[in-house]
Amino acid sequence: MAKKTTAAYELLRRLGAHPVEYIFANGGTDFAPAIEAWVEASGDGVAIPEFITVVHETVAVGMAHGYTLATGRPQAVMVHVNVGLANSVMGLLNAAADQVPMLMMSGRTPITEYGRSGSRNVPIHWGQEMRDQGAMVREAVKWDYELK
Repeated sequence: MAKKTTAAYELLRRLGAHPVEYIFANGGTDFAPAIEAWVEASGDGVAIPEFITVVHETVAVGMAHGYTLATGRPQAVMVHVNVGLANSVMGLLNAAADQVPMLMMSGRTPITEYGRSGSRNVPIHWGQEMRDQGAMVREAVKWDYELK
């Protein structure tokens, strides 16, 4: 029987296979699935990117930008929902102007309120949910997609 897996696990596995060496991250409450997948994949011996925790989203994007310029290998950035992506915009505009590729990921709050695995069990924090979060960066990216 095939091993049951998650989207977060497969995302990390695919990034490691390409190879993305680092995910520069400024985490938030939406990172739990990625952290769980990182622990599981590490235990399975799967080649996955290393998470580098960064103190601010602009710094995370700048690190991915600089690493790509230095090595020629695009890296990934992962930030918190809404405010994390907003803090990333200037760095993304710089990378787009330099034509520096990177994978930018931002979390979302769970779609369901209760009753399903992964649903919210507490109210949404602050004003964290946007109808179209990708609109903030759509002018600076080649492609945006929301996994639901």
